Amino acid sequence: MSTDDTTPDGLIPAAILASQTPVAVYGYARAKAGEEGRMLNEIQAIIGLTRKEDGCEQYVVHTTPEQPGAFAFYERWSSGAHLLAHVSQPFMQTYFAAIANLVEGELEAHWLHPLS
Repeated sequence: MSTDDTTPDGLIPAAILASQTPVAVYGYARAKAGEEGRMLNEIQAIIGLTRKEDGCEQYVVHTTPEQPGAFAFYERWSSGAHLLAHVSQPFMQTYFAAIANLVEGELEAHWLHPLS
């Protein structure tokens, strides 16, 4: 976890958190073998809560029957402050703690900046 215990180490760059304009991320996570169902349950538990948050413009999670336990995330937030508020939510703290032992390897994140 990071020094403030809100997100896994290095997941969100400081420049993204400081952004006053919209930020987006494409992320990827794969569940460990045998943990696919638990990972799916943890992800499904946060989708509705996340979409209701102030500043959440889009939050979508995808999977495919061909690769059980593989999850692709797309998020768009109105600003870095909104994203920080999101990862600081108690339900997200619970989520990060729950998936720490379910994820194969590291969470993958690719930060995107809108062209307009």
